[in-house]
Amino acid sequence: MERPKTQLGYGSTYKEVEESGVEGALLPIGSLEQHGPHLPLCTDTVIAFEVAKAVASRLNLFLLPPIPISCSAEHRGVKGTVYLRPETLTSVLRDIVESLSRSGFKYLVVLSGHGGNWILKPAVRYLNLDYPGFKVVLVGESAYGNRLKGIFEEVNDLHAGEHETSLMLYLRPDMVRGKPEGCRPDAGREMLDYLPIWKITSTGVWGTPSNASVEKGRLAFEKTVEAIVEYLRKLLARLNLL
Repeated sequence: MERPKTQLGYGSTYKEVEESGVEGALLPIGSLEQHGPHLPLCTDTVIAFEVAKAVASRLNLFLLPPIPISCSAEHRGVKGTVYLRPETLTSVLRDIVESLSRSGFKYLVVLSGHGGNWILKPAVRYLNLDYPGFKVVLVGESAYGNRLKGIFEEVNDLHAGEHETSLMLYLRPDMVRGKPEGCRPDAGREMLDYLPIWKITSTGVWGTPSNASVEKGRLAFEKTVEAIVEYLRKLLARLNLL
């Protein structure tokens, strides 16, 4: 990975932001939801924020603080899980776009660290229609998923499994409470459109955290950052934003 630049973000002064000439901002969105008996509720937020920091420094983007609560209704009923309605998250995103566009930014990159934030795709499409002088770009798993092939053993690894546990072992090992055996439901992600996760897996884990390792986490993190940077460079150039 290339050497990161000095971070420009919410810890900067307004003069530093103005004088930098920065035109793009990056917003990581996490979640506050159960991640099995071994990972913290803030797992998605931790991972999204660390990836966002690395991406923002390489593309000279203004790093916004993460949104730590999003659309996690599929985990509701579990103490500690807190979620927003899809329309609430859409409204928050719209207000952020309004703020950035009025202060001179030209675009916002939204990095979603939670698969349940499906509402962001139509929200981004409408924001781009409603703010013709401003662009909103959405980055999710489709931007980096192919780069992770060959790292993990489990294919159906959806939640709190080998992937997320490995990333947390690499990024925040102090927050990981062991590596339970896990659960391998005979179902796909679409089942969450019909049932809450507790009807699919009794532990809240969908995958195999026992296969996780620090090295897998390091490889996944680096490949994720590299893939997102490449994706954004191509897309932003096509949109005449670079």
